[in-house]
Amino acid sequence: MRMLTKLPFMVFICDTGGSRFTGGTVLASPGLQGVTRPVRAVPYRQDRRRTMSMETLGRELAARLVLTRPLVCLDLETTGLRLDHDRIVQIAAAKIFPDGRVTTWSSLVNPEQPIPTAATAIHGISDAIASCAPTLAQLAPIVATLLFGCDLAGYNVERFDRRMLAAEFRRLGLEDPTVGARIIDVYTIFVRQEPRSLEAALRFYSVPEQANRRAHEANSDVEATVAVLLAQLKTYEDVPTSVGDLHDWLCPIDPNRLDPDGKLVWSENVATVAFGAQAGTSLADLAANDRGYLEWILR
Repeated sequence: MRMLTKLPFMVFICDTGGSRFTGGTVLASPGLQGVTRPVRAVPYRQDRRRTMSMETLGRELAARLVLTRPLVCLDLETTGLRLDHDRIVQIAAAKIFPDGRVTTWSSLVNPEQPIPTAATAIHGISDAIASCAPTLAQLAPIVATLLFGCDLAGYNVERFDRRMLAAEFRRLGLEDPTVGARIIDVYTIFVRQEPRSLEAALRFYSVPEQANRRAHEANSDVEATVAVLLAQLKTYEDVPTSVGDLHDWLCPIDPNRLDPDGKLVWSENVATVAFGAQAGTSLADLAANDRGYLEWILR
């Protein structure tokens, strides 16, 4: 791997027919000229408000969470959810050191394939915007150095971001840069600490306390459920108000579904797993690389 050297942070703005998107890099390799390929450079101070906020957050986090090595909070934006097909279009990271110092890094990424309009609608990154960005092959040494010897944090990072990054590095013939990292998934903490129980729903919707309410007693739970449904219909004006429409809204039928449970779907004319750790993986890839998992699915 090439030796990396620190360069002054440079924000770049890509002007594409009225659209503006900002990104940048903290590190660059001498052998990778034009890594950021800025369309128009602007001073670092343009991004300072966000960085100052991260500095405060980093100090507070390091005071509450024992860090024995840097913790990198990572987020990816992609062309889709399939690990075997989709590509990264943006990477952002904040490295928090045990003493509370923070460094931030972000860059657009040219996926070298069309970005679906559905994906652009979510993250705002179009083909025109991504075309002026470096490829992941150019950024890989930077990303690897950023993550080396660090732990990893993110929202749903274990289920998606880490797996997508590892898949991208495999395609480049490179080692997964997150190997050995301990994972802090903020989504998992949220789900475990804020359960979506009937009791939680009663509190959230401020349903008046029922007389003689007993959790997990069937008659009491039925009354509580009706009370929550009524509160939801009163709270959300955009929720359908007929049983048929509400059913269709809650239980949409995916025309690409291959089985009654929706665990297998057609994705771009490829039979693909739609659940669990192998979500986004084609059945053909499973047959070649993890036949035991495929046999388990088909039982």
